[in-house]
Parts: sequence; C-alpha cells; structure tokens
Amino acid sequence: MKMQTIILAMAASLCMWACGDSGKEVINPEPEEPQKVEPTPVNPEPSEPEEPEEPSQPAGPEDNPETRHSYKPVVLDETQQVMNSNLADFSWKLFKEAYVNRDPGVNLMISPISLEVDLGMFMNGLSGKTLQELLKTLGLDTYTKEQVNDFFHTMMTGIEKADEAAIFKSANSFWYNKHYTALSAFLTTIQNYYAAKTEAVDFSDSKTKDIINAWCAENTNNRIPHMVDKTSEDEVFHLMNAVYFKSWWETPFVKAETAKQPFHYANGQKEEVDMMHVDHQAFYQETNQYECAMKPFVDGAFQMLFVLPKEGVAMEDALTHLDYNAVAKRDRKVNLNLYAPKFTAEYTEEKLFGLMGNINPSLTFDPYEMKFFEEKDLSSGLKALQKTFFLMDEEGAEAAAVTDIIKRNTSVQPPLESKTMRLDRPFVYAIVESNTFCPLFIGYYGR
Repeated sequence: MKMQTIILAMAASLCMWACGDSGKEVINPEPEEPQKVEPTPVNPEPSEPEEPEEPSQPAGPEDNPETRHSYKPVVLDETQQVMNSNLADFSWKLFKEAYVNRDPGVNLMISPISLEVDLGMFMNGLSGKTLQELLKTLGLDTYTKEQVNDFFHTMMTGIEKADEAAIFKSANSFWYNKHYTALSAFLTTIQNYYAAKTEAVDFSDSKTKDIINAWCAENTNNRIPHMVDKTSEDEVFHLMNAVYFKSWWETPFVKAETAKQPFHYANGQKEEVDMMHVDHQAFYQETNQYECAMKPFVDGAFQMLFVLPKEGVAMEDALTHLDYNAVAKRDRKVNLNLYAPKFTAEYTEEKLFGLMGNINPSLTFDPYEMKFFEEKDLSSGLKALQKTFFLMDEEGAEAAAVTDIIKRNTSVQPPLESKTMRLDRPFVYAIVESNTFCPLFIGYYGR
C-alpha cells in the first residue's frame, strides 16, 4: 500500500511538471509576421587594399542533397516577371553578338546579369533620349527608373539568398574623381538600391588602381584580381559590378570515368581532352537546330544549361532559333547520358557598348544627357568592359565576373526516355537561377 501511494504521488508530480502550474497544455504562440526590411544606404568609407576573405564553402557532394531544403526561389511580381523575360531576351542577343564578333579561335564567357546591374546603376545618371534608348536596348523602355531599380534590388537580393548550399554574391562600387562633387541623389540611389560602395579617389595616384583591384579580388574570391591596369587624372569614374558563383552538382560526374577523349573544335582541329561522364535524370529539349539539357546544382536553386547545335548546324543559327521560353518550361525529363569536358576559361570583353549598339543602332550616349556630378561634365569618353572566369569539373562549377563602366574626359511517373548528349564539339553553356531562369553567366566552348 505504501508503495502504491509513493507511485501515485510521483505520477501527480510529473503531470504538474509537464503541464505547468495551471495544469493546462502550453501552446506555442503564432509566429509574428516578418517585417519588411528596406534597403539601407552604405556609408562610403575610404579603404586600403585588403587581402580578400575566402568565402564560406557550400555543401560538398558528400552531403545528400535530398536531405537539404534550403532553396528559396526568387519571387517576382507580375511586372517584374515581364521585365525579367525581356532582360533574358537581351542577354541572349548580347551573347550572340559577342560570339559573332569574338576573335577567331577564342572561347568566351560573359555575365549578362553583371552588365545589367551595372547599367541599372548607370541609368540613374542619364536622362532624355540617352536614357530611353538604353532602356529600350534592355527591353525596359516602358518602365520608370524606380521600377528598374526596384527590380534589380529584388532580383539580386533574392538570388543571393536563394540557397545556403551555394555561393552567389554581388557587389557594386562607384569610384569617382575627387575633383568632382557627385550628386547626392545619384549616390543615395545606388547606395539604397544596389548597396554600392561610393568613394572619391585620386586617379593620378598609382595606388588607386591597387585599391580598386583589391575590391575586385575580394568580391570574386580572387578569381579576377586584376581589373584595372592603371588610372590617370583624366578619368572621371569607374562604375563597377562584381559577381561570384560557386556550387556543387546535385549529381556529380563520376571521377573514375573521366578519361581522355577527342574534342572537335570549330576550326576542324581535334584534341584529346579530359571528358567527364554522368548518367542521371535531367530536363532535355531537342529541335531540328539544337539539343539542350539542364544539369542542376545541389538543392536545384541553380542550373547549368548546355546548348549543342545539331551536326551541320552553325552556332549562329542554333542561337537564332533558341527558344529560351520553351527551354525554361522544363516539361520533358529524360535519363541523360551526359559527356562534358572538364575545363577552365578566362575572357575579357571590351566592346560591350558596341555589341549593345548592334542590338539597338539608335543607342547613343549624349554627354548633355548625363548628370552624375554637380559640376558640368561634357566629356564623351565612355567605355564598358567585362572580365570573366569559369571552371567546371566533376564536383561542380565556379564563375566570376567584373563589369566596369569607365568615363573619361575625352505522381507515378511513366518510364523516362533515355538520351545521350556528347559535348565533344562546340557548345554553349549558361548558369541560370532556377525559378526566374535569369542567365547569370553564358559561355561558349569550342574555340
């Protein structure tokens, strides 16, 4: 009887402890609605060259991607979705112009998003026909500056936060001649929407190029450490964007199967290269002009798109007929037997404004319609260039770019079809964000 009494007392104590003093069940409160965080200005601070920090590494291929759920798709409203589609169209037109006008025997890669963000900042100093024709070139001529600024803020913030299992970062800066007084409205806009670093510098000082190059290295994981060869006192500004990407394949290429195999270059030459191989499920599309496939990175937040012209079809024709919207639908999945070369590439494009002029012959830059400073600046020397880096191996891919606008005085699924795709002749590749299909990088391999 004593033992029963002790047991009953212990049970009552446990019940009171579990239920709280009132003896009622404790219910977790509803989570509060997250507060909207507005973009905040970045205070311009003079800086000295610093050693770039190594970014935190994304999850490696040894982690099971099926156990991670960190992907947060970029969410755009209806207006921004149309803007994104128009910019994607511009991206592929620009890449085709870069391909057609490249030096013979050169692999190329550009970062459309890096150029577009840089132009987004740049347009805030433009007015009149110069502004309208620039926006027309991008396919954004029916939108206001505020809408364009808000689009790029939403897009880039979303991509940076899209996936914890990948690295994507973007940085902006405005380095301007200390003898000029930058308009506060322009500085505030690019700080608020683009988190741009703004700094007045002495372009006649040889150390200035080192400061700018250190910024480029820091924001590209040292992949583009040397963007500016020299600066001179006749320079008015450098308006820059840097982007960096690194992630792992969801299904890695099989290292043991990488072997020397022939690659057939555009000039007819053949060379033994390290050809990788993987057999996995992938989205695939095929037309009379080309075949294309998408290889996802971990979590599926980003995809690698491969475009291979059919035998006998010129690359220009394949790019002309490429239906990017159809590819983005991803409505056909197959068991893909994929072969792809392992390679590293670097590229410099110095004719960006010229390529844009091929897309829109009415594009001009009238110095009377540019206003970045309180002082009159009617100099017309304007140039846009970009440097890129790309690496693809069995485990994943890495890419970086810096764009510089320079102004000078002067259910049960049916069995999947099987396909083999052998990238052993010239092909195009692109890294895209999965939800918006925004092209981050587009490249050509095949010399």
